[in-house]
Amino acid sequence: MKKKIHVEGLILAAGISRRFNFKNKHYKKYFLRLNKASLLAYIISAMHEAGIKSIHVVASRILNKKRFKKRLFKQVKMLLPNVSELTIEIINNPSPERENGYSLYLGLNHVKSDHVLLSMADHVFSKNVYRKLIKKYNGYDVLLATDPMETPGYYDLEDATKVNGMYSYIMNMGKELVDYNRLDMGAFILKTEPLRRTCQRVESRKYRFGVTDVILTALRSNLKVGYLDVPDTIWIDVDNYSNYYCLINTFNNSPNITPFEITL
Repeated sequence: MKKKIHVEGLILAAGISRRFNFKNKHYKKYFLRLNKASLLAYIISAMHEAGIKSIHVVASRILNKKRFKKRLFKQVKMLLPNVSELTIEIINNPSPERENGYSLYLGLNHVKSDHVLLSMADHVFSKNVYRKLIKKYNGYDVLLATDPMETPGYYDLEDATKVNGMYSYIMNMGKELVDYNRLDMGAFILKTEPLRRTCQRVESRKYRFGVTDVILTALRSNLKVGYLDVPDTIWIDVDNYSNYYCLINTFNNSPNITPFEITL
């Protein structure tokens, strides 16, 4: 019988949302509305539906953490009225310009479980990809959800992180990769301690670094870095207004497709 693992959630939400040009600099794209709630509330709800009870959110420019958490819980309860046993920790990133690898570094220092489910704060899926990652996980140091591109998708190919994978192992990845056969969907399950050490090494020599830099360093360190194809899943990385309008049109106008399989 497969041993059940204890997993905490980690959401990277410290981006500055430059492409949206909000008049209020403290407003972030993860609070954009989708149906009755925000993007971030959907991600937290989907993690909870996957069995995760403790979730850490790395954010920046949070003026009042207590009010921020209250707002999140209120929106999560719109999606999951009977939600229980959920704790949310807000972690401040004082230097968001250091990019999302630094947010990962900060977040992993707060995780107490042996495994962590990592997600970006602006990726929305038509299926609960988090549940699939946990269910299919079998000992990798890193397991990344990937799109095998078997059918046309809603993703922005130019902006997506490309992955070259073979026999369930990642060989290389990067936005400028020419030789690739799948796409990074922005959701991972990680072994906490090996990735914490990897982040520490990268942070000691780089001021700006991304999650991809951490994963590539893990590859060079001979950690087990694998991928899990999640075909037939709509996923949208909300990087700009065009992506957001695509998201709204996709999920608000279809009775059969819901974000993360959450039905209202």
